[in-house]
Amino acid sequence: MKIRWRILLHVLLLWSIAANALGVVDAVQSQAMIDFLDGCRDGKVPPAELEKVMGLPGTQLIVAQQNISRRITSAHYRATLVSACRGELPRLQPSESGARAEKGVEGLTEDVAPSLLWGRDHVSFLRQRLEEVKGTQGLAEIVPLALRNLPEEVALAPQLYFVMGGRAGAAAIGNAIYLDVLSDAWRTREKNTPMTPKEIIEFFAHETHHLGYGEILERRRESLGLAGGWEQAWNFLASLLMEGSATLLVSAHGNWTELEKQNHIQPDLARLPQLLPKAQNLLRQAMNGTMSEQDHQAAVSDFFGEGYHATGAWMLNVILEVQRKRGVLRVMRDPGRFLTVYNLCAAKLDQPFRFDPSLAKELENRLTSPSPR
Repeated sequence: MKIRWRILLHVLLLWSIAANALGVVDAVQSQAMIDFLDGCRDGKVPPAELEKVMGLPGTQLIVAQQNISRRITSAHYRATLVSACRGELPRLQPSESGARAEKGVEGLTEDVAPSLLWGRDHVSFLRQRLEEVKGTQGLAEIVPLALRNLPEEVALAPQLYFVMGGRAGAAAIGNAIYLDVLSDAWRTREKNTPMTPKEIIEFFAHETHHLGYGEILERRRESLGLAGGWEQAWNFLASLLMEGSATLLVSAHGNWTELEKQNHIQPDLARLPQLLPKAQNLLRQAMNGTMSEQDHQAAVSDFFGEGYHATGAWMLNVILEVQRKRGVLRVMRDPGRFLTVYNLCAAKLDQPFRFDPSLAKELENRLTSPSPR
């Protein structure tokens, strides 16, 4: 009887999780951004529409995403909107010294502002596109797809948003996940190939995977009591595993050939011969305690964009080819063994790059999760 109850509770949990993904995606911020851009036709900033956009949760998520690995302020974002409304690129200064703030300004001026300028001239298209994505079917598939690719069961009930005006195409902030309709339209403008309903579901599932895996990784990190360089090393490994697993297992369904066809990651896949040694150097310096926070920011900035995704996905795919998905999930559960397991599988596949064995062993000894009692 106890076994039957456990099975029933498990089924009810999964049903509840899936049911939570059936809600309508919040598109209020996208509609407000369209209204704002539409009001910019004469180059004058519509104050009411500007304040509405700035005050919405979707915009707060956009700013928060850019402050994960970069650094911007709400004032920076407001200035970017005002400049775009006037048909100009913003002139921004970093809010502080260091690579994060510099990358933050770079993201606003090189990604966000150009997309807003384009959107200002394509308001009718954006209205049509928003109506299309609001009709996306298959939201119930999001949570199950994320759950199938996690090393442990977690309860997932994400809040979904369609937004416009961000740097990232999609992101997870707390329990909220957004997909940027404007960013997608702008980046695919030349080929006119915006995301399909299937790709929208996969994007939301990719970020839902982050919610669940982030919870698992945080529990592991807390159990290790890390500080200083060891915490830097852990955070870097966690980022590789977080982005690599979502990219390979969720977005590409565990198929490297399918991953290579995705245009957005191809430039960073081409950088793998440089990124893998840079990952080794970053980890070595962090473990030696020789990296200042500013040096650390500069080092990890090499992996911004899709660098984490490409590097992590490549390493996990090497493991996948040798140990199958079970091996990938094992190393996701225990990040300290990531380099050791990768080296073992890379040797079997005769891959040219392998991490320094002593570095891998030292990471394994310090970062392996304590065995459960």
